[in-house]
Amino acid sequence: MDRYIARTLMSATFLAWLVVVVLEAVFSLLGELGDMGRGHYGWLDAILFVLFSLPARAWQSFPMAVLIGTLLGLGNLAAQGELNAFRLAGCSQIRLGVSVLLAGIIMLVFVLPLGEMVAPPASRAATALRAQAIFDDVAVQGGGGFWVRKGQQMIRVGRTEADGSLSDIHIYTLDAQPQLLAASVIEHAVYGAKGWNLEKLHRTRFDGQHVLVESRDNVTGVELVDPQLARLLVHRSEAFSLPELKQYIEGLEQAGMQVERYRLAFWQRLTAPLAVLAMLMLSMGMVLGPLGRHGVGLRVLAGVITGLLFKLGSDMAAHIGLVYGGPPWIAAVMPSLLVFAVALVLVRRTT
Repeated sequence: MDRYIARTLMSATFLAWLVVVVLEAVFSLLGELGDMGRGHYGWLDAILFVLFSLPARAWQSFPMAVLIGTLLGLGNLAAQGELNAFRLAGCSQIRLGVSVLLAGIIMLVFVLPLGEMVAPPASRAATALRAQAIFDDVAVQGGGGFWVRKGQQMIRVGRTEADGSLSDIHIYTLDAQPQLLAASVIEHAVYGAKGWNLEKLHRTRFDGQHVLVESRDNVTGVELVDPQLARLLVHRSEAFSLPELKQYIEGLEQAGMQVERYRLAFWQRLTAPLAVLAMLMLSMGMVLGPLGRHGVGLRVLAGVITGLLFKLGSDMAAHIGLVYGGPPWIAAVMPSLLVFAVALVLVRRTT
């Protein structure tokens, strides 16, 4: 029975997942139409960007695919009377739930490497490809920073923050020889209405045989890099594996930067398997209830609506946690626990 249920749920889930991923790719490609024509960004670049972005999108959409696939798989078993046959043979609701959860664990074993090993480097490659195609004289480096050539200046940005600000900036000014005229180090830069506002600027100028050193706490209205480029290269959580994200959070904390958003993303990634298992139990409760007597179309519609409501609830919990400063693990795990509670209520009503 375990093998039969696992095969049924896995085939239905991966079929639903394929449909969801294809739709994600189509809508993502349509979203890139606005940037086509900027710089050298064309159709081929947009297609490559979407393909490199797909692993992260596929991992994020997997809980909804599990919900729809389980509704289809278990719904077909219920429509054909096979679930009733299992129960008449002595299979309790708890035992059926164990079979469903085992199928979910097997799927997670195959899918988790996609989210933790394939998606992060693919997301970084997508960001680098898009930035270098849209903006000229930009080179994205592996550590997350980037280089920009602006006239006689070579600008290296070590890190882009979630709000679009920049940290660990080095500016090298060259002459036509080229020889180094000046070197500047900037701790942090924030874009404002009049341009970039620099914090803790240290500049060294080489004038013949003399070296001039200048330090200023704040400089306002500076032209640095295109703010759209800074927003484009913002570090997103999907560009890190969980160990890399944890290390990145520790680095931000040591630098005194805000880490609440990244810490919440870390807990959301860590509890993502729990969301998948919650969707499995919810699907079982819905199929064992009145939904199991309806057709495929209604089950798919119910799965899509429920998945969207879960996504909306997860986003609301995340924003509430960020605004009120609650523990990030509570905001990350609460939607899944609520789904588990609803699933248990539905299952108990069918016993």
